[in-house]
Amino acid sequence: MTTRVSLPLDVQDSETFARNFLHEYNLHGMGGLSKRDVDVLVLYLLIEDGRYSLPRDIFRACRELKLSETKIRNLYQDVQLRYMQYDLDEAKRQFVELVGAGGFERTRAGYVTFIVRDPLLRQYFEEWVADADGFADSSFNKNLVTVSVGLLASVIEHLSVVDFNEVHGQFGSELAKLNDAPDMKSLTRLFAESFTKEAGATAGRLTVTGIATGLQLLILRASR
Repeated sequence: MTTRVSLPLDVQDSETFARNFLHEYNLHGMGGLSKRDVDVLVLYLLIEDGRYSLPRDIFRACRELKLSETKIRNLYQDVQLRYMQYDLDEAKRQFVELVGAGGFERTRAGYVTFIVRDPLLRQYFEEWVADADGFADSSFNKNLVTVSVGLLASVIEHLSVVDFNEVHGQFGSELAKLNDAPDMKSLTRLFAESFTKEAGATAGRLTVTGIATGLQLLILRASR
């Protein structure tokens, strides 16, 4: 006979949790929220209370909330869309952090796969790809987004907030090899190729740190 285990689910600030729940529930009137809406709200409040830091704690959330990984990810996506949306600049910053943490790998010649576990960031990335008239393959796993070098270069060029004259020659010594590029298109192409040279700690022309530094210079300079 299987013993059913009930995992404890406490909150740090029960008064704030209850007050915020009742406030949101009352905004829609009694019965105005569907079960799905309530589930999304409860997950949001658990995140706000500090119970979970998603997507890092997704597997603990699965165990404690007795839901599959897919359901938790879908709920979290709705949480972000309804309660935790962030703007383009924040999406860019998170993308730079993902790159700096080595959240990408070369999967086949001429292609790079990004490991994007944050649903909203993945939506932003897929929007950037669409804006560049491209296609990103995430059919195998929604957390993995694969793009070609050429498409990645177009995305970086599309996101750039500096003109070529401003950025050229301002790379550090680690990025000096990229200074031979005569224009922004060739610069972003050379830069994108660095993602695909090697997987792991280094990436051909640049280390992972160098790639993140260059990406930050290209797409975040105006907001720094």
